[in-house]
Amino acid sequence: MAQAADERAEDEPPTRVRQALSAAVSRETEGRASGGAAGKRLGSGSPAGSAGQVAPAAPAGQAAAAVTNGQAAGASAGRGTADAAAGQIGAAAAAPGPGRPSMTPAEAALAALGSGGREWPRPRSCRMITIANQKGGVGKTTSAVNLAASLALHGARVLVVDLDPQGNASTALDVEHRAGTASVYNVLVEDQPLAGIVRAVADIPGLYCAPATIDLAGAEIELVPLVAREGRLSRAFADYDASNLDYILIDCPPSLGLLTVNALVAAAEVLIPIQCEYYALEGLEQLLRTIDLVKSHLNPGLYVSTILLTMYDGRTRLASQVAEEVREHFGEVVLSTVIPRSVRVSEAPSYGQSVMTYDPGSSGAQAYLEAAREVADRAAELGQTG
Repeated sequence: MAQAADERAEDEPPTRVRQALSAAVSRETEGRASGGAAGKRLGSGSPAGSAGQVAPAAPAGQAAAAVTNGQAAGASAGRGTADAAAGQIGAAAAAPGPGRPSMTPAEAALAALGSGGREWPRPRSCRMITIANQKGGVGKTTSAVNLAASLALHGARVLVVDLDPQGNASTALDVEHRAGTASVYNVLVEDQPLAGIVRAVADIPGLYCAPATIDLAGAEIELVPLVAREGRLSRAFADYDASNLDYILIDCPPSLGLLTVNALVAAAEVLIPIQCEYYALEGLEQLLRTIDLVKSHLNPGLYVSTILLTMYDGRTRLASQVAEEVREHFGEVVLSTVIPRSVRVSEAPSYGQSVMTYDPGSSGAQAYLEAAREVADRAAELGQTG
């Protein structure tokens, strides 16, 4: 009976995908799922979900390989790629065997990442980092979520502040952000305390999120007549006890409006994700000019601490040229790790997860792990750790 329930669950697309698709596309998806079920009946006949399970005695370092083998087996059984991926971490956190407790998603991710749960250097005081770039689609939200997850998995306490009305960071962390939910909008416009909206992320201990709702889309207009509108977020943080946090990452919208300016005024550091394409470089000058203006008039301590190259495609000469040009211009500010294009990174939010727990063995997860390690180690090199 439980097996039949598992088969039905695997044949269904994730909840967020079903909600986002139109009725026509949903019917088409269900048709493909039915075809996948028929493929399973013609397959080896192994129980649903067994192809993706990790053997109880497998060492931690082999978990990523087990996930990969599970994906291949799932495909041969007729399942779609997304359906096979849906149970990866559930398979990694396999049912407990004799004398072996079940693994949480965070423990399964650490096992697959092969990092052994070693804690990274932690800063002496909370580092507040704004992740900004007015160009859309460069990986701001993806970087905020996955860097935060990586840091939290290795002992840091991290708060992600979702300042984008689309609420994608809230979606990826599986935090409620429907219209009417208490969110960053209420903090900025109605002066509600930040502590009242912060929510813990279920699957990763030490990770928290201040969600955004669609109400935030009108905040820029509502902020215009308010006094000191550029410092509303900064004042909210001043009243918030961040002594138990190591990092606050602020995910900005793709614009240089009042929301982004509020984030720049509140934080001490700026992390700029740059897509390895020519268009991504065109808007960089305007962003740096805005940062300089904020530094001159509103936040003298602001500086660009990190540049992260994203969506790198090693098959193209253009990606290599953009990376070289950025490194030549910005020097050591650019992380040595580059984030490759990865389907798994794009799939993860539809399951309410970061790629770190969705598919920790993927190239995207490994890249974000190394990037987060660099962020943590740089604090130690600069004497910011205790």
